[in-house]
Amino acid sequence: MDNYTVSFSVDGQPVSEQEIHDMELSRYHHVFKIFNDKNIAIKKDNTVIPYEDLLKLPLSEAKEALAQTRENIGKEKTLELFKPEIARGDDMWTEIANNSREGVNMQEAYVDVEVHGITLVQFMMFNQKLAKENNLYMPSMIHPEHYYFDADKSGKQVIIETFGMYKDPSYLDLKPGKIEPDFSVQPKENADIVMAGNTFLKNTGLDTKMLGMHQLTSTEDGMKIKLGVLLPEGAPKDIADGHKWHLMVEFNNGLHIAAQQHPSFIQRKVLETAIHHMANKK
Repeated sequence: MDNYTVSFSVDGQPVSEQEIHDMELSRYHHVFKIFNDKNIAIKKDNTVIPYEDLLKLPLSEAKEALAQTRENIGKEKTLELFKPEIARGDDMWTEIANNSREGVNMQEAYVDVEVHGITLVQFMMFNQKLAKENNLYMPSMIHPEHYYFDADKSGKQVIIETFGMYKDPSYLDLKPGKIEPDFSVQPKENADIVMAGNTFLKNTGLDTKMLGMHQLTSTEDGMKIKLGVLLPEGAPKDIADGHKWHLMVEFNNGLHIAAQQHPSFIQRKVLETAIHHMANKK
């Protein structure tokens, strides 16, 4: 039996894990259709699974099949296979950025998470594990619309994902950033860690004017998390609404992985010191 709980809410309304799993499975079906339309075979344990059978898989098997397939395809081949989608995504974000002012009238999309029995140290260990493994398997297990992932030690990430479940996958360069004092949206004062990032198009370097902002606060037996994306004023509202679901699927899976991280005494002390340092830098 799990000795931890993870609870999600959006706009003050609770969202059950079953609802999150239902959405997650529907996005697997969405991705399976994309792969089928592109004649990319989905294989589990080196056995091709016909499209009709993919739609009958339980969530756990769907996750494993897609993750194995992505890892076997590899990063270079993934970029080649999804060139048309990436080009359309570049065009979409270029239009959005050209019709938006930086930091003005930003569209806020938040998910609130209350966690008991998983610490901020364990969550940081999960993030370190994700960056260290730096493969396509683990990100795919976290969300079916994570097509590509490449991280470095500085905290930069290059990803391909269907942002906000909207239209085509986007090829994005995520860089650690900060919320400028003149921006219309500011983090809460009491957050221990504010994970903020700027989002650029990987192909062109264009600033999409979109920001990620996740706020994490330790509690006596866990943490409270405010997951957020700040979209530029020219972005379709559907992206903000869809990304709330994306965040819930992603962090539900991520927190379950975090729960399995067991820091040594030294690891815990080092990470607690890092958390304290980050909290004081805000």
